[in-house]
Amino acid sequence: MCAMGFVGRLNRIGMEACRRGQFDEAELNLLAALELAQTRGGGCTSIKIHNNLGIVCELQGRHEKAAYHYGNALDLLKEKVPGNHPLHERLTRSLTRAASAGSTAG
Repeated sequence: MCAMGFVGRLNRIGMEACRRGQFDEAELNLLAALELAQTRGGGCTSIKIHNNLGIVCELQGRHEKAAYHYGNALDLLKEKVPGNHPLHERLTRSLTRAASAGSTAG
């Protein structure tokens, strides 16, 4: 299996763990996928993984960390995809939601 195929597999395993509520396992797999994607130049894949990490962190109530990952995904999207991509609006909403929850949680 090629490296990017393995990245996709780690991403899927991470999100399956998230669906089961196994957030530590989900985060471990997603972070491994992100590290590998970044070393292989997988910019668009890194966007997806940062978004998924944001979801995992948000479901755990770790809103500041979720906002960090949503923000990274949004920054990468702006770098890689010119124009108004549909994901831009979704990431902006997720970032705003997580940042708002994080500022009121403390």
